[in-house]
Amino acid sequence: MADFVLTATHDVSLSPDDVLGLFGSRAAISWLFDVQCDAVRVGSPVTLVLPAGSLGHDPVAVLGRISRIVPGKSIEIVHDQPWQGMLKILVRPNSSGGSSVTVLGKVDQRGLEWVMQRRGWPLRAKGNDSTHRIGLLISKSGPAAVFTVAMEYMAELAVEELNAEGGIHGRPIEVVVADDATNKDQAILESRQLLAIGSRAVITSVTSASFAAVQNTLASTGRPLIHTVVNEGGNGSESVMRWGERPLAQVRTAAGSVMEAAGGKRWYMIGNDYQWPRGAHRAAARALSEVGAQIVGNEFVPVGTVDFTSTLERIERSGADCVLSTLIGADEIAFERQTWAAGLRSKWQTLSLVLEESSRERIGDAAAQGIWTALGYYEDLATPENKVLVERYRSRYGKWAPPLSSLSESIYEAIMLYAAAARSSASGDSSVIRNLRQIAGRMPRGAVAAKGPHMMQQDLYLARAGNGGFDIVNG
Repeated sequence: MADFVLTATHDVSLSPDDVLGLFGSRAAISWLFDVQCDAVRVGSPVTLVLPAGSLGHDPVAVLGRISRIVPGKSIEIVHDQPWQGMLKILVRPNSSGGSSVTVLGKVDQRGLEWVMQRRGWPLRAKGNDSTHRIGLLISKSGPAAVFTVAMEYMAELAVEELNAEGGIHGRPIEVVVADDATNKDQAILESRQLLAIGSRAVITSVTSASFAAVQNTLASTGRPLIHTVVNEGGNGSESVMRWGERPLAQVRTAAGSVMEAAGGKRWYMIGNDYQWPRGAHRAAARALSEVGAQIVGNEFVPVGTVDFTSTLERIERSGADCVLSTLIGADEIAFERQTWAAGLRSKWQTLSLVLEESSRERIGDAAAQGIWTALGYYEDLATPENKVLVERYRSRYGKWAPPLSSLSESIYEAIMLYAAAARSSASGDSSVIRNLRQIAGRMPRGAVAAKGPHMMQQDLYLARAGNGGFDIVNG
């Protein structure tokens, strides 16, 4: 199938030099596809929103980084979401004395499949009946998309490694990727399609709202369902594995250091309004009470919130020494950038439970400086297994590939552990599930061990955001 080219154009009353000079600035947001970019230089991360109608009914966020600049003429962006490709922004004079700004993007086979799925076409599998198929449900679009930029790459690396070893019982492994668009109703539709194409297991890295919907959909199938991302925990059937970091352990790991840096114990908690942040705040309240902290505010906002002005005013009025953020993706980026822009970064210490490498770099070095987090994996983690993984990743996908994070590494980990459980299974999904409930291994993040179906034992590393990444405090 041939590639096709998508285009989107705006006319503005500025010269081409002025247009490119404003690239990434707040002055450009209204006309340059809502672009966000802190520095116009090769390698800088870029978020660019294609308007509704270009790829469907809703706007689409394209996540990538600048790969080439031609002064006064064009900027090229290599992107990884919602598919891997390249966008070229062309600026040329128009007849009215201003400029026409055009985005050109080549949509390849993978991109075309995503566009078709976005418009309601069913998922397609590439393998035949002898393939051992695994479904992967992630958020390639919507507010949580920033988390997922390296997840498909991690899945590909895991599958390449496993298939080189003979797959599962001699059958090649295929991972089919679905996009929940950070929407629980879409998650239900996509999970049903993953089952319809014969997925033997479904691995998810989505919000708890989407996961709860998928769990209900898959409850009667007996197929393994693995949730890899940070989550609030909870019960479920034996076929459900919830392996991500838990907020109680995260806050216990970080609270003392955060309060020591703040010189106070008053906390304000801000999160999105769905299951995980609410569960995380309950767990945080328990952990903070153990160290004599005081909670002076507890607020939830809808997913997709872009303006945090009133929230920042409430935090400042509360006299908080510390802020716990359970905002996700684009919301967390907006909150932290607005905190910094308002000159409030030094007013309190912030602990963000899902601040990972991709969101940190899109917040920006300056705006993210000093934010605390506690996760099980960072790209700079110095385990021997991680050094091998990062080397393979950079060799395979190049220097412009997005950073690895706990969220993306957990996809690699889940596929590898699932394969180990399936390989040691004599027959059927029930045997695989029994093995998954007691699986253990040495992963890039270190030693991990399942504790029943709903917990993965792992080390947590306290870190602070700095220039270019994280400074790991305890590892």
